[in-house]
Amino acid sequence: MTMASSETAAVTMIDPAPRDPDTLRFEDLIFPLRRNEFLADYWEQRPFVSRARSPSHFRALFSSRDVDAVIHYQRPRPGSIDLVTDHGFVRDNFLNADGTANINLVYQSYLKGSTVILSGLENSWPPLATYCRHLEGDLNHPVGVAVYMTPPHTAGVKPHFDTQEGFLVQVDGSKHWKVYPPLQEFPKVEGSYSPVERAMLAEPILEVTLAPGDVLYIPRGFPHEGVSADDGASLHITLEIHVRSWFDLMSDALEALADRDKRFRQSVPLGFLEDAAAREILVGQFDAFKARFHRDSRLDDAVFKHVEHLAVQKPPLPDGHFSKIFADIALDTRLRKRRIALSRLFEVEGTAGMQFSGNSIAGPAKIGPALAFVRSVDDFTPADLPGLGDRERLVLARRLVAIGLLTLA
Repeated sequence: MTMASSETAAVTMIDPAPRDPDTLRFEDLIFPLRRNEFLADYWEQRPFVSRARSPSHFRALFSSRDVDAVIHYQRPRPGSIDLVTDHGFVRDNFLNADGTANINLVYQSYLKGSTVILSGLENSWPPLATYCRHLEGDLNHPVGVAVYMTPPHTAGVKPHFDTQEGFLVQVDGSKHWKVYPPLQEFPKVEGSYSPVERAMLAEPILEVTLAPGDVLYIPRGFPHEGVSADDGASLHITLEIHVRSWFDLMSDALEALADRDKRFRQSVPLGFLEDAAAREILVGQFDAFKARFHRDSRLDDAVFKHVEHLAVQKPPLPDGHFSKIFADIALDTRLRKRRIALSRLFEVEGTAGMQFSGNSIAGPAKIGPALAFVRSVDDFTPADLPGLGDRERLVLARRLVAIGLLTLA
């Protein structure tokens, strides 16, 4: 009786449809933890495993069925496609004369045990681009992607640690992972990986097999290795959080100060490595510049630079905007924000503005309330903009369409 009930349950249980990438968020990676729990107990500290709510939860992002399409239509080149075995990277013998990947040679190498690695899909594969933009808007750090397709019973990349925070999302098949104690605490974020000799590895601090829908978080600096199952290939997506450190933020503050103060853009004394007099001048000037930085650097300037790198230099995802740029806009035309990942209001010395995905705008302080209103709502008409006359409302609305923040609703 019990067996029959179990069989019935197994037959009638239906895996929910894959989640729309537009609805996925950071919380999907750390389920069932809340964000504050994950940040307090795991982030940059130790690995964490999230078990699947559904095997198909992340499948709409990318799956084994999509690998051929990337190789065929996007014609990836070295750097965006790699083949690797447990002996190291396979170099150049799978490329066409023009440097693109030859799909038949990739098939052959895969059949012989090579893992296929596709990188940079956050810029070229719409579902992954959508999710990565959501994560960047949510976390305020840059996000990249690498997809790993590993043949059955294959180790793939040999033991290594990464220089970015990694969320390994299992999509197809299964993979057994070992994670080891860190060899380097908080390595500088370089977007690369460092091989580790097996003799340097301690006992694993975590061993886990990931099934479809599972997620493994591995902090940067923690060596790890994975082996696919005997009975099938594995595909997982690594979401790479290229965290910006305090060093980066302080560098942003110094860059912003150099924009304002020309003295930071002057050359250091010539010949200071050998000339004692030049060296003495260098020492005095260095102390003066330290004091000037301490006195004049501003957090808001550093944040401004950070948002420039994170959002302003990355346009919104394509949505047919060229067809809307010359649209006639009246006071009653309904407008909406495009799919921007991040926006930030700012006020500086009588100027108000907004930074957002792909661009920025600045103007007289009186447009500040209107920009704040635009940031707070999903759709509106120019007539709704506060603090401006009708002509000013139309000028601002048309400008925001032209620079890519707004489109027609």
